[in-house]
Amino acid sequence: MNPNLSPHSLIKINAINVSTAAADGNFQCEKTSPIDLQLFNKMFSKGTTMSARRRHELFFETPKFTKEIARIPYKWRKRLMDRAFQKMAWSYWHRIYESIAIDFVRDFAKQYVPAGIDMSQDDNDIIQTAKKAARTVSEGLCAARSDQHVLLIVRAICHEYGIAAPEFEKLSDVVARAIDHRWWRRQLRKSIGRAFEAGNIRLGYVHYRGEPYASNEAVLSRLSQNRRNALAMETTLLQNEHGEQFSIAELAEKTTANKSIRRGELMLRINGFEAIAKENGDHGIFVTWTCPSRFHATHYNGQPNSNYSNATPREANAYLCKVTSLCRSALARLGIGLYGFRIAEPHHDSCPHWHLLLFVRPTDKFKKHHLQDLVSRAIRIMKRYAWRSDRGEAGAFKHRLDVKRIDWSKGSAAGYIAKYVAKNIDGVEQHKTREGYTVAADLNGDVELTPSMRVETWAARWGIRQFQQWGGAPVTVWRELRRIKQDMMNEAPEPMRRAWDAVQKIEGIKRADWAEYLRAQGGAIVPRKKLVITLAKDEKTVIGRYGETIKVTPYGVHCAALIGVVFKSVRHTWTPVNHGGDGAVFDLPRTRVNNCTHPNSALPEIGLNSSPFTVPDQSQVQQNTTNNAMNSRYGPQSKRPPCLVTSKSERAILR
Repeated sequence: MNPNLSPHSLIKINAINVSTAAADGNFQCEKTSPIDLQLFNKMFSKGTTMSARRRHELFFETPKFTKEIARIPYKWRKRLMDRAFQKMAWSYWHRIYESIAIDFVRDFAKQYVPAGIDMSQDDNDIIQTAKKAARTVSEGLCAARSDQHVLLIVRAICHEYGIAAPEFEKLSDVVARAIDHRWWRRQLRKSIGRAFEAGNIRLGYVHYRGEPYASNEAVLSRLSQNRRNALAMETTLLQNEHGEQFSIAELAEKTTANKSIRRGELMLRINGFEAIAKENGDHGIFVTWTCPSRFHATHYNGQPNSNYSNATPREANAYLCKVTSLCRSALARLGIGLYGFRIAEPHHDSCPHWHLLLFVRPTDKFKKHHLQDLVSRAIRIMKRYAWRSDRGEAGAFKHRLDVKRIDWSKGSAAGYIAKYVAKNIDGVEQHKTREGYTVAADLNGDVELTPSMRVETWAARWGIRQFQQWGGAPVTVWRELRRIKQDMMNEAPEPMRRAWDAVQKIEGIKRADWAEYLRAQGGAIVPRKKLVITLAKDEKTVIGRYGETIKVTPYGVHCAALIGVVFKSVRHTWTPVNHGGDGAVFDLPRTRVNNCTHPNSALPEIGLNSSPFTVPDQSQVQQNTTNNAMNSRYGPQSKRPPCLVTSKSERAILR
């Protein structure tokens, strides 16, 4: 410090330095001497502005900002405030940085926090919210003045809860769902679950060094749901037409709902494709198809990706579906056929990528017979479509598409994809990322969260189909053939007997043969219109939870060699067994094993013309109030106006 400077000069210099540092958000104060510090404190208390950083921090504690962040889940608040702090750091003036922070939080909440929903609620709270919403619709319909007004009320209330309103031709179908708390419960679970998971991805919680594939909350919620479903299946008995009773859990163990059976059937079909490929001299390739950088939220080191466009895993999977469909169409126009399997699995940050085991073969449309390497032409077309989006970004040519040719001399082609089948169904194989990192199981409290649980949660939460067959005959016909009795094959034509024998399995004696089934159907890339064996379907009107619907069900198969002849399959009619008494009650799953199987059941059509609008969980007083209000407004039920549709925006006009 210069000894020739007076105290007044020191105050002036320090004031200039404070203002400069505060404007940069980098305020630091050096302690020069007791007299200088006293003078500075006196000056500071008389109105010298504080640092920008301190101003920003204090703003987070004001009621104005607290009100905006109240709807944000507690888990997100710290990281969201850190992001807001980064955006407002450049501004020193409160009128600027306050609006920046508030707009950022509002935009985030609009995208990731559904309107009218508390994101911190658990599943029991969601159930209560669903009942409240159904009751609100039921009470609101009492004031409906016209057909259009009814649907306007339904759509407006659905919009307030952040879900899409049901869309059907008949208004009775719309109203039946809108006043049913079970419909609301399904929609709210899906809406809240996906919004919460998308927010976790956006804020960088889901990645290799944090919570890989899916957030801990999502996995725990999925485990809880599986336990509820298992309890319901174990306690729900069904009876067939022969008087035999089984629980739903016992029946599910015999189907592909059993993970071991599912894995075995997938490997059976993959091995069948490989046998056909070897038999016909087709070339095999193993493809890994990934999304552009804008679909990836986080790097492997946990740092956010600056190119991320806030896309969800469902949107990323839709991108892969679109680009591969364009690629397959281009290959089909050139006469290049593909068949095999594709498997969808998540990156560490929940963005999906696809593994494809494909076999390449020329079709009847193939004209360029001078091409010696058909696989190279197919790979060139795949690269064209894989690189067309964000072509210039770094690493696009290296990472977007990875293709390996299958060398039959080195082993089985099924081995390339077997580990992906095993690890994504029941966790038999280890989970390793493309960079070679191993994703291990971790503990959340006393619950072990395994990688396979995370993958199952990821697929269920985002509605992503993990396994899909490309080409080949449909597996639905394969499963229907297993339901046909042997005595029906006595007079069947040769292709029918051949296909039926291929699908049969005798434990310890004979295995099912997918390759033989494909031969009987016409090959691995046979068009649907040229299939030898097809499903025989029946349309009938059934009474379900929401009224009458047209249901299409298979009841056998057709064979092209016998036009008009149906080989009927054996199907049981299952009805729930009523235990009676006051026990726990569970909703039956929406499958073909439900109340629709009652042959003589009849329920009234739900609508304004047929019955009062009551919600199953309303009290008797509320039901009477609702019914009396509707009777006083419209008169008897037969005179109430019918209902139809309108747009969402008219809600504001009616308010």
